[in-house]
Amino acid sequence: MVTTLRFVAVAFAVIAASAHAADTSLIDTSQSHNAAMRMVGLTDVHWQGGLLGERFDACRDSMIPYLWTVLRDPKESHAWDNFLMAAGLGEGRGDDRPHGPPFNDGDFLKWLEALIQAEAVSPKQTIAGMAAVHAPSVDEIIDVIRKAQRDDGYLHTPTIVRQRRKTDDSKEFADREHFETYNMGHLMTTACVHHRLTGKTSLLECALRSADYLDRLSREKPEELAKNAICPSHYMGVVELFRLTREPRYRDLARRLIDIRSLVPPDVGSDHNQDRIPFRESTEAVGHAVRANYLYAGVADVFAEDGDRTLLAPLLAIDRDIASRKRYVTGMTGALYDGASPDGAPSKLHPSIKTVHQAYGRGYQLPNITAYNETCATIGYGMWLWRMLLLTGEARYADLFEETLYNGILPGVSLDGRSYFYVNPLRKLHAFTVPMRWSRTRMPTIPSSFCCPPNVARTIAEAHNYAYTLAPNTLWVHLYGASSLDTTIPGSGRLRLRQETDYPWSGTIAIVVEEAPAAPITMRFRVPGWVRPGGAALRAAGQPLADAPRPGTYATITRRFETGDRIEIDLEMEPTFVEAHPAVEEAFGQVALRRGPLVYCLESNDLPPDTRISEVSVTLADMGSITTAPQKIGPVNVEALVVPGVALSRPAWEEGELYRTATPLAPRPIQLRFVPYYTWGNRGDTEMTVWLPAR
Repeated sequence: MVTTLRFVAVAFAVIAASAHAADTSLIDTSQSHNAAMRMVGLTDVHWQGGLLGERFDACRDSMIPYLWTVLRDPKESHAWDNFLMAAGLGEGRGDDRPHGPPFNDGDFLKWLEALIQAEAVSPKQTIAGMAAVHAPSVDEIIDVIRKAQRDDGYLHTPTIVRQRRKTDDSKEFADREHFETYNMGHLMTTACVHHRLTGKTSLLECALRSADYLDRLSREKPEELAKNAICPSHYMGVVELFRLTREPRYRDLARRLIDIRSLVPPDVGSDHNQDRIPFRESTEAVGHAVRANYLYAGVADVFAEDGDRTLLAPLLAIDRDIASRKRYVTGMTGALYDGASPDGAPSKLHPSIKTVHQAYGRGYQLPNITAYNETCATIGYGMWLWRMLLLTGEARYADLFEETLYNGILPGVSLDGRSYFYVNPLRKLHAFTVPMRWSRTRMPTIPSSFCCPPNVARTIAEAHNYAYTLAPNTLWVHLYGASSLDTTIPGSGRLRLRQETDYPWSGTIAIVVEEAPAAPITMRFRVPGWVRPGGAALRAAGQPLADAPRPGTYATITRRFETGDRIEIDLEMEPTFVEAHPAVEEAFGQVALRRGPLVYCLESNDLPPDTRISEVSVTLADMGSITTAPQKIGPVNVEALVVPGVALSRPAWEEGELYRTATPLAPRPIQLRFVPYYTWGNRGDTEMTVWLPAR
């Protein structure tokens, strides 16, 4: 009875505040004392073309409707079918049992979050696209979810279907790999987005019930809950519920969820789930990369609310470990299919060595052909980086986030929005015939693990939320792209502006003020770390800044802005070859090409006839001869880079030949055409490489 009264009290408080909640942000740090900034409202920014606007349109018009056709198909995803069965509205696939992986509920909810966001930003087009695939409305979908949830707040359709149909003795948390808390965490984050955009409480009530269920369990059976914190999206979800409701129990629950991880028994915990040792003793990124990155993002959220520096210290140590030793040039993480953890441990730790799937691996262990790099791991890394930016205001986190967005997340989906990568290699050669678990070409469905497609869809649908943030009397500009902004500056008033640019193809950006507060405000513009010293310029009303903008910082202007004021930013975007630390074995003696925020790759489609990628190298002495060239790939136009290189025609290898005598080869000059890495694989089953030998 006490719990019910608490739930009702919280629900009524939220309902009373719903008119204001609809204007809040994706991650609401507006009252977080340990955050340097807050996000703008969920509909404050609209793309006006450009690369990210193009990707949003593809998400709205293609990804979201297409994913519905997969999620509703009981032969492909089973997710919607499971919700219908749990709600007593579906017959299933004929054998009265739920199907699909145990994280299907969360995948469906990620897709629903994408749909809710797209519909709020672009309602007519989104609704028309969903009608074309005969999808129910958001309200109708939520009604099914509400009916599927148990009265006590538990929501995990595989267990609920079996319990309601009495097909077996299915128990909650019987298997720590069943992802119950992961699924309920995505319910919470989706519910917060839905309420903030619509003011409705239908899905929020489900989320509050689930949070109350976890709260009870954390008090009554903390060891059981600790063992089942798989991919802990519920850390972020519970914190966001606290931010929305201001109910202290949820803040306390989030703290407790971190603390009880230390209760996992030694014979159960492992680096696979980051619970071999207490989190506060962690100093490096270990184990399953998706689980790790979700954990780190959730801990950052908890720190934002309670300021516990014993949580911040390991986050900073892990951040340094990833950035300096375990991050691909594309911003991806989770290099290995399977790793041993702790790898290279002294003999006293041998009993704790266990297999780790899609693992971070050891430092500098960054293979190319066999790279795992699950799209969800990169999305998790992006979520964590963004939260670190909100906490600190440090430009390096915005640089890393941008790198991850363009080169780690966008590649996860084809340009037409209808096929997906689960893993993301940095090289693909047809001569490499070792069987791999996952396809090196995008697939229209990923039946056994459909987590990445809806995750990449919601990230693209919500990408506009990351362009700007706010602080008292201050606007921060993080991402450049053609867009409009209509927001309220805390402590000042309404600000409307538009961003005119063809970024990332061009480094020329104009910010045009359309309405500004009467009093002076500060605008802070990111100068990316990839800009060479002296390669950035910023002018306000035609006048340059007194201090030249420095790469890796924010350039600051404080003044009273007038309607029509124009801030002009010029970022040199010269192509650059980068090399890896010599301990990165598979990139030794090679270089990768990048221009601005984009990493480029070479595809076999663009090579001369009878030339293989394994025969090609670039000439660093000819860097000044690199030119840009327009190119159409599928439905989009991009800027390719034309680079002088050489081809060394090697004789074919004999069957079974592993080594042979090397002979001098005569180099043949050729022109190499590189395309942005996010576009690769859209022109058939091609060979591809990011790294090439350098001469």
